[in-house]
Amino acid sequence: MAKINLVGNSYLSSVGMVTITMGGIKETLNQPHRFQFEKINAIYSIIQLLAEAELVKTSADKMDRPLNWHYLRIIIAGNYSYIVVREDMKSGNKILYSIVDYIK
Repeated sequence: MAKINLVGNSYLSSVGMVTITMGGIKETLNQPHRFQFEKINAIYSIIQLLAEAELVKTSADKMDRPLNWHYLRIIIAGNYSYIVVREDMKSGNKILYSIVDYIK
């Protein structure tokens, strides 16, 4: 269901327009999280979550690739979690990378 409605579309967030890709959905589904079931359900609300999420951190890529990583704070199961957005610095494209329960 999420694949049909979300993939290939872009949605407004505090870091600009974020594109949802199948890779981003797969990474989100596979990423460990202490509230796994609730995180998976959050995908169905990703448009609203992106719109309401607060940017809390931006960092350069640790492997010196031309990427920035943005961390947008959301609440899942009453606890902070973070939407991870990958920004390609050459093109400016931003994509959903994952949802995690802590920032490294």
